[in-house]
Amino acid sequence: MSFKTRWGIGAFAAAVLLAAPAFAQDDYIPEDDADEASIYDTDIDRGTGGGGVFNDLNVSVTGGLNTYTGDIGDNTGAGGFFGVQANSRPLPLVGLELGYEGARNPFENLDGGLWRHNVGALAKVGPQLGANGDLRPFVGAGFGVSLLNPSEDAEILFDNDVVTEVPLAAGVDYNLGPVTAGARATYRLVGGEDLGLAQDGNIVNFGLQLGGAF
Repeated sequence: MSFKTRWGIGAFAAAVLLAAPAFAQDDYIPEDDADEASIYDTDIDRGTGGGGVFNDLNVSVTGGLNTYTGDIGDNTGAGGFFGVQANSRPLPLVGLELGYEGARNPFENLDGGLWRHNVGALAKVGPQLGANGDLRPFVGAGFGVSLLNPSEDAEILFDNDVVTEVPLAAGVDYNLGPVTAGARATYRLVGGEDLGLAQDGNIVNFGLQLGGAF
């Protein structure tokens, strides 16, 4: 097992351990405290613009620029990506994200492109800033698995490959009422890649997000 793969598994395990305590919380309120709790019910916001709520949930779409480094980068040009993500903030400083990302980068001097289909998880750590905690800068790390699929003429020279990824991200999320928006940069360490003529390469992408909070 490569160093990148071992690190990726460790990052994913850390994300699960960080999120587990919050998802295990019980919402039970003792009867003696029920009246007191009801006083504050109107101040509780479930992710529609107010800060301080841990279990807000939002779903967003994302898109932007995607490039490769290494041998894969030498054989491909800059391309684009599109993704769908579900985000939750189970702890005050910790967010958890699950998602799909698809990308296409054209091959140099060949008809066709390198398609990438990824599923993964990302643990995000960062404060809630602003009057309502709506501004949320973060750094994150996670784990994912991708299928790399060359198309058209490139299929003659390059092979399909399944690889592991360790995404390292930095960005900012913002809540504006029920609408969420964000921007981020991600460097993805790729392990076990072997496309035949291309033996190695990591991924760099920059994207914008837009979604809704629940």
